[in-house]
Formats: sequence, structure tokens, C-alpha cells
Amino acid sequence: MKSNRVTSCPYRKKMINRAHRRDYLRQILLAAGKSVSTAYLHKRLVGWVSRNGDGSDVHHERTTRRDLKVLKELHYVESEAGEDDKRELFWKAVGRSHSLVLSPSDAMSLTSIFQHAERFGLQSATEELKGLRHYAELVMQDGCERKLDFTKRITSGTRFTVLQPGKHNPEHLKCLQTAIMKDTPLEVGYLPRDADGVECIYQLKPLGLSHQDSNIYLSAYVVEEKWLGKEPDPELPRGKYSSNGPNKLCALMLHRITKVEPGKRNINDPEGYDVLSDEAQKDLVSVYTPPQLTRLLLSDNLYNRLAENPLEKDQKLEPFGNKWLLTCKTRDSQGLRLFLMANAADIEVLEPITLRDHIRQMLIAAVRTYQQ
Repeated sequence: MKSNRVTSCPYRKKMINRAHRRDYLRQILLAAGKSVSTAYLHKRLVGWVSRNGDGSDVHHERTTRRDLKVLKELHYVESEAGEDDKRELFWKAVGRSHSLVLSPSDAMSLTSIFQHAERFGLQSATEELKGLRHYAELVMQDGCERKLDFTKRITSGTRFTVLQPGKHNPEHLKCLQTAIMKDTPLEVGYLPRDADGVECIYQLKPLGLSHQDSNIYLSAYVVEEKWLGKEPDPELPRGKYSSNGPNKLCALMLHRITKVEPGKRNINDPEGYDVLSDEAQKDLVSVYTPPQLTRLLLSDNLYNRLAENPLEKDQKLEPFGNKWLLTCKTRDSQGLRLFLMANAADIEVLEPITLRDHIRQMLIAAVRTYQQ
């Protein structure tokens, strides 16, 4: 007996929208790698529409010509007259290669991401993607019923002072990104902190990138060092953001890199490497402990803030006399210590004791500075 139940099919065809159609036109041109005729493009597009449309799509050549004209105005394609028939146009893809399928709301989110990236040190990356940013602005305008200047409508920021980014060579970043994708080692010249200006040449494996605090950091595994001058005392701790020695993970600041060249050693990734692991993060953002029980005493001011923006997902808040007790598990890190110092008048650290003692010593030193 046949069932009359209607089941949904994940491969059910849908009506082709304008953005997908124009995006496929560019895919044809990018794959061709040369100039092709309007007739060729139309034939390919008709075939694609018939395979992917819902049956109601009827695609005329004038629609193809109109789509190509729009793509040309957006500087995605160029045209030239045919040698035999000047009325026939031949088309080729130029410049940008990103997708054209973007909704107005997605375009607004993407614009915010660009602004946030620029604010925290990714100017060079957003410059490379300016075509995508321009397209997002066009999509937002298309979705508006009035003309808006979106630079005055969308912003990204922080209440904290953001330092200017350190100046780095954009080509170094490209080399690092390529090496990570292609799984290749590198020879990197570097100026470590607290090394009296002596340069060191590392044979290393680039593993990950961290964009933080206006700068870009490389998480890497170093197998060999060559100092171009006096080598630091091996008994003394290494300076922050330099190699931790051969056969160890480290974090390097992109703006302190002096050169990036092909590596001279075969280096495998550390097993199970994860840029978010405690082992990698302790060098990138100064993580001092794994998550541990933390108890903080809050004023009403900080209670309001942390009730709306929790310190951790597992945090608990409960009345404690005329204050509030926050309990959670969190890492002792440079970021946590900076937060506690910035809000020291409204937070008292109860546990862990080592963190309480550190904050207390820093506050004593700060008061002494202002008493001088």
C-alpha cells in the first residue's frame, strides 16, 4: 500500500535567486581562465538553472546580458569586442573572487567584523578584502528603503584604551599563513625582548596565529636557535614573547620578526596541537594556572555588570552581607589580573590565595607610586 505522507527531501530544487545566478557566472569565468563569449556563458547558465532550479525558472539571454553588465559595473568582470564580430562581447573574470551570496543582515554583521578587526590590529587584512567590504556595503544599501551612511550606523569598540598596532611586514604574515596551510617549516629572524637587541634565527614550525591586543602573534615550535651575537644566560628566564628554547612551544610577535624564509629542517607538528590549549595559551596570553575555584566579593556596581556579562558560564552569584559573592572556575591569567586591577575598588579576591596576594602586592606598589 502506498503512503500519502509527504516527506521533505534535502535535495529538493529551489528557485534560483539573482545572487546565486551571478555568482555562478563568475565561477564559470574564473574556471575558464580566459575570455569566453556571451553565448557560451548563457548556455552554461541555462544548463545550471535547469539542473538546480525548481522548474519554474525560465532563463533568457537578455537576463544573462543584464547580469554581466551588473558584474562589470561592480568590477568583477571585464568585456571586449570579438575580433570577427565587434557586436559580440567576450568576458573574463577580474579581481575579486569572493562569493556574491550575502543577505543585508549578514552584510551588516560582516561590516561589524571588519570594523572590529581594524580596531584590533588587522588593517592589512581588511585592506586585502576591501572588495568584499565594498560589496557588503552595496548589499546593505540594496536592502534599505532610504540612503544611509553605514559608517554612522554600525560601530565596534571597547571601553578600554586600545593601543596602536606594532608595525609589521604584511609579506611576513602572508608567508606564515601559507606555511601553516601547506604544512612547511620556516627559518625566521627575530628580535627577542630583553636580549640587548641581539637577533636570533629560529628553525621552527609555524602552528597558529593569534590576533590580540592590537598585535598578531605566532604560535610556533622551535627546534633550533642561532644567536647573531651574545647568547642569553641559559640559567636566566627567557624574556616574554621569545623562544623558550629548542624543542618547545613559544609565542612570537609579528612586528619583531625580521625575516621569513624556507626552513632548513623537517619539523612535525606537536601531537594534538591546539592554539586554544593551556600549553599554547600560556605563552600567548600568559595563562598561569588551569581553571581553578575562584571566589570574588563584589560591590553592587560589579554585581550589575557580572550578572549581565558573566565572568564564566558556570559562575554563581549570591548575597554575602552587604555585598555579593561570585563563585566560578576560571584560569589565573594576565587578562583576569588586569580585569581585577582595573576594578580593584569594587572587587576583593577571596580565593585563590596566590591570586589575592598578587593583586594585593600590585595595589601596594601602585599606591607607593602615587605617594612619591
